[in-house]
Amino acid sequence: MTSGPSPRARPGKYVAVPPGWQSVAWQAAGSAATLSAAAWVTWSLGLAAQGAFGFAKSWFDAAAPIAAFGVPQGLLHLQYRLNVNAATLRPWLRRAGLWLGLVCLAAAAAMLWLQHRLAAAVLLSLPFAVGHLVARSVILAERGVVWFGMITALPALLVLAGALGYGLLGVESGFDVLLLASAAVAGLVSMVTAWRSVDPEALGDWPRHALWRASAQSWVQAAGGALLGAALLSTVAWAGNGDAQLGAASLGLHVYQVFAVVAGYLAPLQYDHLARQDRPASLAWPLAARRAGVAIGLLAPLGVAACWAEPRWSVWLLPASLMLPAGVIAIAARGAATLLLARGAYAELSAQALWRLLLAVGACALALRWLPAAAAVALALLCIESVTWWRAAAQARAPS
Repeated sequence: MTSGPSPRARPGKYVAVPPGWQSVAWQAAGSAATLSAAAWVTWSLGLAAQGAFGFAKSWFDAAAPIAAFGVPQGLLHLQYRLNVNAATLRPWLRRAGLWLGLVCLAAAAAMLWLQHRLAAAVLLSLPFAVGHLVARSVILAERGVVWFGMITALPALLVLAGALGYGLLGVESGFDVLLLASAAVAGLVSMVTAWRSVDPEALGDWPRHALWRASAQSWVQAAGGALLGAALLSTVAWAGNGDAQLGAASLGLHVYQVFAVVAGYLAPLQYDHLARQDRPASLAWPLAARRAGVAIGLLAPLGVAACWAEPRWSVWLLPASLMLPAGVIAIAARGAATLLLARGAYAELSAQALWRLLLAVGACALALRWLPAAAAVALALLCIESVTWWRAAAQARAPS
């Protein structure tokens, strides 16, 4: 007796997409929304508006991981490693959120009195932004990767919707209001979703020392990475460059961040492979990946030549082209960081996060003396990614 075709092979039948790929698709949609918002603002409102938008967004993005103190990563440790129920954590998280809100409200009032409107908006966004990061950790454990992907993409999708409205209405300022509103909506939606996912509050205690021990190293690494874009754009602004130069540098950063997102998708697969080895000592890239990296890197001089031939393209093509080599090496450097993570080199990764930030700012400030802003930022990122790659290779060769 012969068996019929499998259900997956029958024409007209729906083939379910694995949850992991659904989550990746949602997160990719969020990344695409971030890039699309920057492109739309540039196209509809001009490079100067993109400078103001990109500068404001960089500080909104940087402030949340710093204010979170690594707690989202610590919560994952408690839930996955120590089997602590999220409902047990809810009273403490509510109190911490209340205190954070009160402190941020007072600090925002002081910033408004000092007429620092952007700083005030960033501070007001922090309770919502940190709540969103915490909620993501709860949602991942309680509802799974698909809901995690949707919630992760939500802030970027809201920013894109707001940017579309600004562009259609011709609004060239007030991006802090747009970003604050997006953070508030995303935070409220994610927090409601998270706490509707858990059982009623459970009684019992949980190890607070375990939370802070797991959070400390994660916080240093997250804060260093989050500050990178904001610090580079601030360096450009402090050097006396206008919004148009900021806009060009911001567009370049968005291209760089596309590569960082790709590296983020590859990291779990690389970690799974490396962490199973007794002492992971190398990360071999397939030949096709190496060839693709070289090909992408070689597009940079072609893009620069195209800008020379057609100056009108230089507004968007020049910063994008200059960032390609830095982006390619960033993927290799992130792979090297995954190798160190698999070896348990947490202190090394924290130290890297700090010196990467300092080296990038110093290199950018020095390069701005001779180069335009987009080129200076690209050179700074190329510098730190190259040094990170070299450093990780040296650590991998070191004896245990």
